[in-house]
Amino acid sequence: MAVLVVGAFPGTGLGTAAAQETQQTQETQQTQETQQTQETQPAQQTESNTTAHPGWNRSGENWYWMDENNSLHKGWLQTDGRTYYLDKDGIMARGWKEVDGEWYYFHEDGGMNLGELILDNGMYEFSRNGALVSAQWVENTGGGAYSAGCYDEETQALFDELNEEKKQRYFDQHPDREDDYDGDMHRVYDRNAGFKMDMALNKAAAHRLEAAMAGGYMDERIPGEGTVNDYLASIPYRKNATCLELYIRSCEDESEAFSKVMERTGDRYDSKGDRTYSLEYYRSLGMARGEKDGKQYFLIIMMR
Repeated sequence: MAVLVVGAFPGTGLGTAAAQETQQTQETQQTQETQQTQETQPAQQTESNTTAHPGWNRSGENWYWMDENNSLHKGWLQTDGRTYYLDKDGIMARGWKEVDGEWYYFHEDGGMNLGELILDNGMYEFSRNGALVSAQWVENTGGGAYSAGCYDEETQALFDELNEEKKQRYFDQHPDREDDYDGDMHRVYDRNAGFKMDMALNKAAAHRLEAAMAGGYMDERIPGEGTVNDYLASIPYRKNATCLELYIRSCEDESEAFSKVMERTGDRYDSKGDRTYSLEYYRSLGMARGEKDGKQYFLIIMMR
């Protein structure tokens, strides 16, 4: 039987929700995680092999919340000015977590992130309720891939390849910007060199992918729904923005999907000479992935 530890929860010593909302830089995140490690010491806790007490309880590496009636709490929890999430087994969430179709980030102490967050090369924006809104490269970090936070492994891999291709094309057009450096000798990368992941476009892509796989897709239209601009106007979401939608079917993996994206956009650009068929023209992106008969299907929406 696992040893149950009852006592001070690590989150109680890490500041208030107001402090959490003002976390704007990577150094703030590192400081918080260092504090969490330093403050979560066994001396703070009392071990019990018998019964749990109301409040925070620990078993192994997992934290739980016991309600006043000694029942295991599940779902959202607000205490001490902070917001937590306990999964179906009552385990406190850490890191990225999808809840009811929205994505949230929970710090190592379990507190839900509010406001802007920087992790490695990614900068993430959240709504007032803590749901992920968008993600993009951090400037002055040398560029490269960053985690969207909400994609599975295959979708993230395709996202990385698209970002790398867009970056290369961007600096082919603006070579002077690639040679600029800041005071710390990091390359100064314009955020437009990479795609901004847009959660609203992710949701639109997921809806459109499901409809296309079920009802078909021809001439950039889904029967009964029309084009991507028709759909965005019906939501509504930026209905007048320039968009390019790509439905990529029957792929073995994300590498084949990337090749099909490049063929599709390259052929259209070469035949029409229209910049709206080039990756570098667009700034935001949303995508979704599905599987059918052992094959991978992707739907990508790019927006100016």
